[in-house]
Amino acid sequence: MRFAATPLIAFAIFSSMAITPATAQAPTVSAAPASPHIAAFFDLLKTGDADKAVTSVLETSLLWENRMGVKEQMVAQIDAAGKIYGPFLSYECQPALRTGTLVVRQYCLAQHRQMVVRWQFDLAKLPDGWSVAYFGFNDQIHGWPDGE
Repeated sequence: MRFAATPLIAFAIFSSMAITPATAQAPTVSAAPASPHIAAFFDLLKTGDADKAVTSVLETSLLWENRMGVKEQMVAQIDAAGKIYGPFLSYECQPALRTGTLVVRQYCLAQHRQMVVRWQFDLAKLPDGWSVAYFGFNDQIHGWPDGE
């Protein structure tokens, strides 16, 4: 059985939507970045210098030195996102997800002029302090799991 809205019902639905005031969304509480490395990254990104921002993350661990081309690829992706979505304006972080005492994952939403992207930072606690073990961003909002 097929249901089709009559023009009168469709008009009533759309006209009631047009005159109903938008309800205000409650502001969300932003978590502080789990690491000063994340805050430093976004502070540098805000200046428009993707190279320095990525370098600040890569310098958190000697493991990044062995990954050839990572810096260049990430800088190119950030620059491309800036061209498509406009400049980076601000960010907010969600509460950190902890796995034991040695691993932390934190998602941060980055506001660009025409889009929001989600950054993921995985931090590992090493004997000398916290290191960024992985970082990257995703602009496919429909693919983000709820609550993460």
